[in-house]
Amino acid sequence: MNRKTMLGDPPAIHLTHDDIGRLEALLAGWSKPCSALEFLRREVERAAIVADADAASLVKLGSRVAFEDEAGKLYTGTVGFPIDIAAYPDPISILAPVGAALLGLAEGQSISYETPDGRTKRLTVVRVLPDS
Repeated sequence: MNRKTMLGDPPAIHLTHDDIGRLEALLAGWSKPCSALEFLRREVERAAIVADADAASLVKLGSRVAFEDEAGKLYTGTVGFPIDIAAYPDPISILAPVGAALLGLAEGQSISYETPDGRTKRLTVVRVLPDS
């Protein structure tokens, strides 16, 4: 079974122009091979761009999000760059597979992703929480 069949077709994702620019700058400056970065690169490349006004229910850089895994366990965290996440409660780095998977999803969307140890996980965005 190939990876695409195993993980399924990914859902449509949307990113703001600002987030795309910041992510592309990060990716352009990274020269070492890294599976997490390759996953993030694929997500950025397939994302549609939306205006900030249309992104309220999307997971963006700096978004606090509630999501559940395939077992129904609920998690809450803030998605961001590794350098910024120290300031966030329950930080989720975009360089971690779960962070890259969350980025660009809307409330109610689900995605499967591969963990560093080769397992396939699935998560669903329950709610993008308002900025505090």
